[in-house]
Amino acid sequence: MSALPSGPLRQSESEASRQAFSPERTLAVMESMRRPSGAFVAARTEDYGAFWLRDHLFIVFSYYYLGEYEKLKRGMQVAFDFFRKERYKLERLSFPDDPGKSYEYLNAKVNPDTLEELTREWGHHQLDAIGLFLYLAADLKFKNVDVRRDETDSDILQLLAFYLRNVRYWERPDFGMWEDRWELHSSSIGACVAGLDYGKRERLITVPEELISRGRDALDRLLPRESASRDCDMAQLSLIWPYHIVKNGVADQILENVRSRLVQRHGVNRYWDDAWPHRSKDGVSPEWVLGFDWLSIIHAQRHEMEEARFWFDRSTALMIGDAVPELYVDGNPGEHTPLAWAHAMKLIAWAKIFKK
Repeated sequence: MSALPSGPLRQSESEASRQAFSPERTLAVMESMRRPSGAFVAARTEDYGAFWLRDHLFIVFSYYYLGEYEKLKRGMQVAFDFFRKERYKLERLSFPDDPGKSYEYLNAKVNPDTLEELTREWGHHQLDAIGLFLYLAADLKFKNVDVRRDETDSDILQLLAFYLRNVRYWERPDFGMWEDRWELHSSSIGACVAGLDYGKRERLITVPEELISRGRDALDRLLPRESASRDCDMAQLSLIWPYHIVKNGVADQILENVRSRLVQRHGVNRYWDDAWPHRSKDGVSPEWVLGFDWLSIIHAQRHEMEEARFWFDRSTALMIGDAVPELYVDGNPGEHTPLAWAHAMKLIAWAKIFKK
């Protein structure tokens, strides 16, 4: 194991923050952001009061680690309901290679109560969320949790595989996990490869091997970069967990890049020179708290428990009571506190380290 990076916490502070952490209260805060429809909003603020597919999927996946299987199934079924609403897009054969027409692709965020379109003015085409859904459906089936209700749900899974073929996921751009730049992203391509491959192995979908191999080849050409414009991105942690789609050497390089270039005192930069919502007074990009828990999850997955606890403690110390902030700027938490996705990552990290 490599030496632990230096951090802002002394051992006594780490132990105190860990003892103050309550998974029950953290879960309760997260569930306060679930609407009667079963859809989670990203946060309580008006601008984040929408259903983002990616956020929702990571959130409901945390229920697996908590042993809450009925809530897990219900959350996945909400995602199926969203895809049923957008089925006409899944059945299209061609799509414009035009970022200004991303509304013609599957929506990235929708109304949390009706699961219908909120706005066309958004970077909607986000392939990582589609790959994540396919991956989770397959992973849960492997774990004897079948989230399908009927043949229509089975049809949706197959249509998603067709959709990835029709949008040519391996060679055409999307807006990526951070929904901000129209280009090829290794995190998006990797998610699609992982979802298609796992879905095929679990016999949830029928997929020609060429559809998977094209994605693998495209991923190999991009790695270790995230994209043409970014050589390092927190989104690439998804290639290690949950997808396990890269070889150990590449995974080590991604981890080293993130730790050496993106880790800050109060979180992890999404990527170098990120300016959303704004940089700190000294020019540091926003520091995302969930990045620490993502690192914790990965190290726990690798059975490197000392490092897993280290990153868990660093994020715990940044909580505001029982709320996990989205990010910090200038040492202050952002307005999107609590962030539901960050709560899910916190709970998964806790379960991987401490849950018996």
